Amino acid sequence: MKNPETPPHLEYNLAGGLLLTCTSKDLEKLCAEVKAAGYEYACVLPFRGLANKLDSLSQITVVHLEDAWNPTPYDSLPLAVLAGLIGYARRLGGNKTHPPILQDAFFPGKATCEKLLKELMTTFSETTFISHKVTTAWPPNRLLLEIHQGLNLTPAEILDLAEREGFGLVFDPSHLLPSGKTSLPGQPVSQPRGEWETQFNVFSRSGKVEVVDINPPKKEDVSDLLKGRGLLAELAAAAKEIPSIDFLRVEVMMPISSQIPLSPNQKQGFKFLKEIGEALRAA
Repeated sequence: MKNPETPPHLEYNLAGGLLLTCTSKDLEKLCAEVKAAGYEYACVLPFRGLANKLDSLSQITVVHLEDAWNPTPYDSLPLAVLAGLIGYARRLGGNKTHPPILQDAFFPGKATCEKLLKELMTTFSETTFISHKVTTAWPPNRLLLEIHQGLNLTPAEILDLAEREGFGLVFDPSHLLPSGKTSLPGQPVSQPRGEWETQFNVFSRSGKVEVVDINPPKKEDVSDLLKGRGLLAELAAAAKEIPSIDFLRVEVMMPISSQIPLSPNQKQGFKFLKEIGEALRAA
C-alpha cells in the first residue's frame, strides 16, 4: 500500500501486545496508545477482540494483515488455554511438532480466525496480506511473501517467483536464509556488516522488498537500538535508502507485565514502544 508521505513509515504489529487483543475494549486502548507512541500504521491478525467488533481498529490505519499463528480448535478461552498448555508440555518434553503452545490460546479458534481474516480483507480493502508461504489465496497486488528458510527456495528462486507472480517481499533479520547461499551473479562485492546485510543487499536491490521487519534476532539488539547502534539501527538506516521499502514493521513484544489488562506497568510498555520508534526515526 503506497502512501503520500516519505517512506518508510513506522508500523507496529499489534500482536506485540497480544494480551491486550483479547477484548474489544483492550484492543481499542492498544490501538490508541500505539498511535500515541508514534505509530500511525498497524499490522493486524484475527484477534479475539475483533470477533464482534471490527471497529475496535478505527483509531489506527491498518496496512497489513497476517494469519493467526497456530490457533487451537476452540473459541472458548479456557479450552484454548488447556490445549496450549498441553502443547507447551510436549515442547518441554522435546516434542516440537505439535502446536499450538500457550500464546496461541489468545487467538480465537481456527474456524473463527479464518472467518475474521476474510472479513478483515474485505473491510480493509487496501491492506496487503503478509504470507509465510507461497499461496494463490490472495491476488498478487494484495500479497507479500516473507522471506525465510522454511520456503526451501534459493534467493534467485524467491526473486524469480516474486517477479513472475507480481507480489512483493518482506525482509526479517530474524528469519535469514542459510548463510553462504545468498549471492547472485552480477552483485557487487562489498564488506557486509553481517549476514543480515549480505541478504538484505541481495533482496533489496531487486526492488521487490516492500516491508522490513524490525525484529530483534537477539535480546540485546533492542537495547543497542535504543542507544542508536547495532543491527536494527543499521538495518533501519539501510532501508531508508531503498525506494521500494514502504514500511518498517516493528515486531518487538511489549514486556508481558505491561500487556496485562489494568496493569500499572502499561504506561511503561507504551513508553518503551515510543522510544523504539524514536530510535528508528533517528537511524
